[in-house]
Amino acid sequence: MLHHPEKMDPVRREGFQKGHGGGFARYLIAPGALEGTSRFQMVSHITLDPGASIGEHCHEGDEEVYCILSGVGEYLEEGEWIAVKPGHITVALRGGTHALRNTGAEPLELLAVIAK
Repeated sequence: MLHHPEKMDPVRREGFQKGHGGGFARYLIAPGALEGTSRFQMVSHITLDPGASIGEHCHEGDEEVYCILSGVGEYLEEGEWIAVKPGHITVALRGGTHALRNTGAEPLELLAVIAK
């Protein structure tokens, strides 16, 4: 399955997981699109505006990976904020909580993958 990001319409979102501000999501696999046929629940290229965040949330029945593509920010893991930059990869395991915030002056781009 090959997707071309430039051919996908960005969807403007505010309050990712009840976070602050907003950004854009380009869904390679939209939430629920492959329900019952794949472990992938969502694959998305996300761009967070400067100062925006993905609010703290728990992954009860799935797991999520963030691959930081550009920009800088902070990732919340086990109650501690950790600086992230391009090339960093984060993993929230089943039952874990996490959050992400853009602390830079430029957009923060990431690939987010949720799987069961």
